[in-house]
Amino acid sequence: MKKDIKNISVAVLAGGLGTRMKSGEPKALSALLENPLIFYGVEALINTRKAFNVYRGYKHRVIINKIGIVIGHKGELVKNYILKEKRFKAKGVLFDFAEQKKYLGTGDAALKALDMFTSKDDESSLLILPCDMPLIETKTFEDLIKFHLDNENDLTVLSVKAENPYSYGRILKDKKGYVKEIIEENELVNYPENVREIKEINSGVYVVKLNHLKRLIKKIKPDNLKKEYYFTDIVNIFFEDGLKTMCYNSFNKDEFIGVNSKPDLLDAQKMLQKRVLRRLMDNGVNLISADNVYIGYNVNIGQNATIYPNVFISGNTHISNDVIVENGCIIKESYIAGKTEIKSYSVLEEAFVMDGARIGPFARLRPGSLILEGGKIGNFVEVKKSIIGKNTKASHLSYIGDAVIGDDVNIGAGVITCNYDGIKKYETIIEDGCFIGSDSQLVAPVKIGKNSYVGSGTTITKDVPEGSLAISRMPQRNIMGWALKKMKKRKKAKKQDGV
Repeated sequence: MKKDIKNISVAVLAGGLGTRMKSGEPKALSALLENPLIFYGVEALINTRKAFNVYRGYKHRVIINKIGIVIGHKGELVKNYILKEKRFKAKGVLFDFAEQKKYLGTGDAALKALDMFTSKDDESSLLILPCDMPLIETKTFEDLIKFHLDNENDLTVLSVKAENPYSYGRILKDKKGYVKEIIEENELVNYPENVREIKEINSGVYVVKLNHLKRLIKKIKPDNLKKEYYFTDIVNIFFEDGLKTMCYNSFNKDEFIGVNSKPDLLDAQKMLQKRVLRRLMDNGVNLISADNVYIGYNVNIGQNATIYPNVFISGNTHISNDVIVENGCIIKESYIAGKTEIKSYSVLEEAFVMDGARIGPFARLRPGSLILEGGKIGNFVEVKKSIIGKNTKASHLSYIGDAVIGDDVNIGAGVITCNYDGIKKYETIIEDGCFIGSDSQLVAPVKIGKNSYVGSGTTITKDVPEGSLAISRMPQRNIMGWALKKMKKRKKAKKQDGV
């Protein structure tokens, strides 16, 4: 039996000024676990579209073809982000944009949204949501749309029951349970006590028949204390027009936290971080403590990896199976292969670490660092834009910059590659099997041939041939009795000074 096709359009309201955020950027682009605020709602919508595409057990065939976004304050920034975000380039999803030039309320924003939908869309339903609800999940969108379609509603409000409904619009129903009105917080003074005590609140998410919305939206009037066009008024307008208006009540109130200020942003981040950590643990990641780590939303961590407390992992970092990241480490935009150990208080930025390597403690890998299999970068060693070969070790107090180091090389304590002459940077090449003695300086550009040995304390300014010993120290000279004479002079001087 062929299923009925039900088209769902989407309007995301992202044109607000966000004055309480106290930021020059659009509120929609405020960073939350390293993604813009608007990312999370759009991602959930795209995942909802995918879910309906693969789910065969539902009686309708639901198609989400267009996601329209109402932009306003610095809207070009929001538009550019949406169009350039690779994760949004899902096959078949069309983005469109409408501009809200004056900020006259959510009703005005919804009116501008209608500019994105032609008469071809009139038979569809429109899902409307704000951009500042980052915790709403795909399953909620699915259930809301199914409820709307199954009940053949003209308008469905996504609601939630809250113990403290302060600042949220209250849902007022008739005796049959149909939604008759949404009353904003600042309008409650005009209503009796029993209305003010209503616990069911408006989430700000709606599904509405598009043809009815186009017909009735201009009936919204700014006859309220703020003199704004409240989209919530559309509920009563639909109800009075004899249309079917219902609520779909969600039981997860945490999904509907709106972000309007920096404290709101922090509250949302705490809850989103818990979801990220739970997802990682469900996938087999070991967390010593979930209370004092930061792991960005885009981070990927493999099974049986262990993350210690006070760790900060961000960006598009990938950590493979069986990796250990000890306490105090900072890892940004890096790739860490399997069975690697990142010892305490190491910092990795845009670095690549291959299988079985060991980094730290107190090591720093700067951008462009590649540590190959079995490599060891130890205490207070800094590596920048360099390749460190297989099983090569730099265990103590060294700087390696703009270098290519082969396999099985030993870098002694205090070795420095002198890569910068004040104008240009130059490359150091150390081939396989070399031993670089402690406190040596390699003045680039320079090449150390295979299986060569650089004596401790040597300054290398010329290439070293394969299999050679390079040493530039002055011959040692011992002056007998020099220290004793010096000591006698010091004692005599102190006696004369009366010390």
